[in-house]
Amino acid sequence: MGIKTTGPVRKSVGAADLPDCLPTLDEMLMFKLYRAWAAGNPIFTRLCEGRFNITRREWRLLAIAGQYDSLTSTQLAHVAALDAPRTSRAVGSLCSKGLLERSRDLYDARTVHISVTKRGLNLYREIMPLVASLNDVIFQDLGAEEVQALGVMLDRIVSRAGRMIEDDLVKERTHRSRPGGHLKDTF
Repeated sequence: MGIKTTGPVRKSVGAADLPDCLPTLDEMLMFKLYRAWAAGNPIFTRLCEGRFNITRREWRLLAIAGQYDSLTSTQLAHVAALDAPRTSRAVGSLCSKGLLERSRDLYDARTVHISVTKRGLNLYREIMPLVASLNDVIFQDLGAEEVQALGVMLDRIVSRAGRMIEDDLVKERTHRSRPGGHLKDTF
């Protein structure tokens, strides 16, 4: 990772007890995917927040809404891969900016439909070419076949991860209300 050392490299306390056969984080593909995302994310954040005064999350929802005539809140959250509260907050912000609008279903008042406004569609048409261009630049070191293959592979990874969640492969649940989760019980 480009870390310079000025003397002998020392293992941290307890690292000597780890088996040599364990991979490092840098060798794991999910971490590499995260690092790739983390490297590109600030570029798009600067564009969205700095130039257009919307967050990346708001842009994602606007871009999705711009591709459909109307989506329910649940559908929008699913397509955006966001939970309902985050989606609702971002949709509320986009509605207050006049970029999206909400409407109740005529037959089921519990269902809310989200659609892009004319102003939102204009902003979508302004931002999307810039995002597409930046996307092309990020992937310019890959050939067309590599980009296509990577897209197919990423789709397969997403599909596998979805099946793993459906199969409840990891039974534990997060304990966001308890800092440290299960770790504080072991010390």
